[in-house]
This record gives sequence, structure tokens and C-alpha cells, in this order.
Amino acid sequence: MRRRTFLDGSIAAVALGGAGLLVGSLTATFVRRKPAPVAAPTTPQPGAGAGTASAAGGGAKVSVAVADVPVGGSATVKDPASGDAIYILQPKAGQYCALSSVCTHAGCTVDPPRGGALSCPCHGSRFDAATGAVLTGPAVKPLPRYAVTKDGDRLDLGPQTS
Repeated sequence: MRRRTFLDGSIAAVALGGAGLLVGSLTATFVRRKPAPVAAPTTPQPGAGAGTASAAGGGAKVSVAVADVPVGGSATVKDPASGDAIYILQPKAGQYCALSSVCTHAGCTVDPPRGGALSCPCHGSRFDAATGAVLTGPAVKPLPRYAVTKDGDRLDLGPQTS
């Protein structure tokens, strides 16, 4: 009888462990990690260095100071429509682009650029920081791109282009 009790307990422990792993995997797949905004949208103020948003012209305008986007790095702003994080990047000196932070594989939040790529911590997809193209799967679609225009010492986020 002791051996039977031991076997039943072992089976229950393995089942609980497997259920815990399954729940953890599903949570990582379907729950986005939200990075702390580097440049959070705020009311624009003259000379402000952080990202700004305003309701000029009926739509929200999101911008960030050029100085806040280092070469090879990024600043984070929020998409006024969805609230998702968008990285405004400078892959090469004077070249600016904006990419969604939402992985096209399972919707996790990709990490900021490092070594010319954005990596998804959930399943390992990697995207080119200059184009959003998939470098390594399991993602098969590139990150959505947004237009970026330089206006003096500010970078303005435009509409999604892909």
C-alpha cells in the first residue's frame, strides 16, 4: 500500500508541475511585457527633451527630441491609437525609423535594439533594427513600421507605413 501511495503522489506532483509549466508558457505567450517608456507622451512644452503628444489637428501628435535617440539606440513612445510602445530608432547617424514593439509571432513586447537587432524574449525571434525585417524566427512577418519626420530638433512619429 505504501508503494501505491508513493506512486499516486509522484503522478500528482508531475501533473501539477506540468500544469504550472503550461500556465507559465501561455502567460508568456499571451501577456505582453510593457517596457518602461523612455520618452512618455506628455503635453508639449517649449524646450522639453522628452517625448510629447498633443491633440493638434484632431489627432495626437507624438514626438521626441533628436538628442533622446542615440545612434544604435532608441526612444520609446506610445502609439496614440493602440497605446502600444513604439521604438523610434537611429540605426545609423542621421537615419531615423520607427518600429512597433509588438512581436508579430505571439504579441510579446520585443526588447529595445541591441547590436542592430530587436529580440523577442518570449520565443527568440530577432528583427533588424533598421527595417524591422525578420532575422530569426519563429516570427515570419516583419515588425510594423511607422513614418518618422525630422522637424528641427524633434522627431515626429507619423502613420504606420507597413
